[in-house]
Amino acid sequence: MADPLVALLRFSFGVAAAAGSPATLDPGPSPECPTDMRLVVGTHYDEVQHFCTSPQKDTKDTHCFGYLEGITALEGPTKDIRVCVDQFEAPNKRGASPLVMRSYNSSKKFCQDRGKRMCSEQEWETACEGPTYRPLAYGWAVDKSVCNSDKKWREVDFGKFAGGGDVAKAESDRLWQGTPSGRFPGCVSSFGVFDMMGNVEEWVSTRSTRKWPGALMGGFWAKPWTGCRGTNDAHEPGFQFYETGFRCCAEPGTLDADGKRIKKAKSE
Repeated sequence: MADPLVALLRFSFGVAAAAGSPATLDPGPSPECPTDMRLVVGTHYDEVQHFCTSPQKDTKDTHCFGYLEGITALEGPTKDIRVCVDQFEAPNKRGASPLVMRSYNSSKKFCQDRGKRMCSEQEWETACEGPTYRPLAYGWAVDKSVCNSDKKWREVDFGKFAGGGDVAKAESDRLWQGTPSGRFPGCVSSFGVFDMMGNVEEWVSTRSTRKWPGALMGGFWAKPWTGCRGTNDAHEPGFQFYETGFRCCAEPGTLDADGKRIKKAKSE
């Protein structure tokens, strides 16, 4: 982690030029991606720092609900990102309920069966932050009305999940407070990717420095403060729970507009 004083000297003032602009509406599909995916292009920085202007403490932790708009420190190794990202959480259909009780392993198989793959941690962060590296998909300050992220947490009966089956499903159904994908029109990143904040936590493939191959991003319906960074890497790849979902990614130019694999012509 870089020295905070050094970070102060490395502000990304180019980002400040975008300060005050509202969240961009969905830019639409790209010829390089299926119509239900969005092209995400940018430079990912391993370390992105913002200035918190609204720290709020709950019974356990202090969370940031607002940041100094347009001021960002970009540090650490970089990675060029160019990827097609599902516009909605799996099953990637506007108006459908996102899939839950999914592990990293089952999510990975779902994506592979459709000619796609899991999004990487860096790709997910880039899709969320947009070209101006915003701390929240929709801007610089938490607005509890923008995403499905301000539901009251319901106490969990963990014993009912132990045996799986119908008992676990019934408990998951009782705890469910998600909404159909795209229900919140303002909960969209500048790349046109919806529900990256709240609704369900999303599995991604992790950086090589993490213990497990998968981690969770974006929080769920009871965490309004969750932003584009803040990876939950505490769970092994078989972990599944009532709020764990995912979305898929694909290499640009590998799928047609309908999401079918493009066959390469045989070389003569």
